[in-house]
Amino acid sequence: MSLKSRWYDSVAVKSFVMAFLSTHIPLLGLIALIVLFPDALTPWGVFTAALALTLVATVLVLASLWRLFEPLRRAADGLQRFMTEGRLFEASGAGQDEVGRLLRVLVRALAHLDRSRAPLLDAGAFALSRQQGVEGAMGPGGWMALLEIDQWQELDRHAHVDELVAVQRGLTQALEAAVGPGESLMSWGRGRALLMLAGSGAEVKARLERLCSQLRLPVADRVYTASAVIEQRAGTPRSWPAGLQRLEYKLFSLRMANARSHVA
Repeated sequence: MSLKSRWYDSVAVKSFVMAFLSTHIPLLGLIALIVLFPDALTPWGVFTAALALTLVATVLVLASLWRLFEPLRRAADGLQRFMTEGRLFEASGAGQDEVGRLLRVLVRALAHLDRSRAPLLDAGAFALSRQQGVEGAMGPGGWMALLEIDQWQELDRHAHVDELVAVQRGLTQALEAAVGPGESLMSWGRGRALLMLAGSGAEVKARLERLCSQLRLPVADRVYTASAVIEQRAGTPRSWPAGLQRLEYKLFSLRMANARSHVA
């Protein structure tokens, strides 16, 4: 499938056509009124005709814009479903303009990400198993928790790389102090950590809420906060990738809800 757009399918050309029609429908309508019904050229007649023609042009432009950007609305909904449920969507109905091109590229990128996601999760589960030992990692009971610093995106935009490294190192140190015997911790991306915790669900949630509400890191004397999601640990190796993926879905949903210093 070609990703190139023909010039006459461009959003710029469509916008020009809509602007031309919105301007000329009232103008040409008034000219037609003058030619066909000269006796109707009273002040109120001209005003009523101009108002009616302007409303018609406005409705046509709004309908055209609504249809033009329909693929973007479907792409936003589909992208959110992919991030929260792992369901791919199709680019059916996408036009040949720049909006349709963007949608097709997005669908291809998500399909590529979906194909590579399972091997990455399998690799992550294998790494956890090697780190903890098969018995410790796969034993019954316990919880997985994915924790992320709330201020990381702001830091990523404005902080120097040395500060980012210091925050990542400080996060590891702070979490290592909070991990008890029989529990473990590993880095899980930038500003993130994956924890294996013991205890009941209520106990784990209470611990994480205290930890996330005031995460003291040895960086510029600043107090950071974090968000975390938890998932009960399963007892079989094949269940680990699914559990890790559910953690990613939960954390993304938490971020979409703009929740901060929250545990779910």
